[in-house]
Amino acid sequence: MSIPVLPSFLSFKLTKSREKTGQILFFTLILFIPSFTIRVIGIILLCSAMLVNDIKNKNVELLYFLPFSKRELFLYNLMFLVLIISITSAADKIYYNLTILEGLLVILKTIIALLAIYGISMLFTTLGHDGFIWSIVITIADALLGDLGSTNLNAADFNPYSLISFTKQGSMILAFLYAALICFFAYFAYVKKGGEN
Repeated sequence: MSIPVLPSFLSFKLTKSREKTGQILFFTLILFIPSFTIRVIGIILLCSAMLVNDIKNKNVELLYFLPFSKRELFLYNLMFLVLIISITSAADKIYYNLTILEGLLVILKTIIALLAIYGISMLFTTLGHDGFIWSIVITIADALLGDLGSTNLNAADFNPYSLISFTKQGSMILAFLYAALICFFAYFAYVKKGGEN
């Protein structure tokens, strides 16, 4: 009786795997559009198709059968995303004919956004909420708060949050530290929840 069930189960998993691969490829193509705002949208979509999706749909348990710990799964997903972001952001150098330094700054700016968005989506998904929705809500809130006032310390309408905002990035160093902190909290929550595998 169990013999026909196995192929149908494998067929279902294979179909889901193809769908996920198609989503990742499509969302990666969005990242080639030379606009930071479009890239942020692409990052949100891409993050939602990765480990966040497996946790949300309860497919992550299958990944634990692989010889990877939770720590490794989190970091490998993040490294894969950083690689995709770096390659697609490098296209700006060609499109805008940027110098090497300008090209590196474009890549860093996009990676900062990735760290924060990946961290937000993983943190909320780990805590049992919809990481995709929360990453949209918090990214919009970050953009609105970051755009208030000025990034100039001497201005009357100086907005301190604009310096650490991962969308505004008034200070790339502070924005990077803020985004890395969000990502670290997500890593800690994911690795520690239910014990590390």
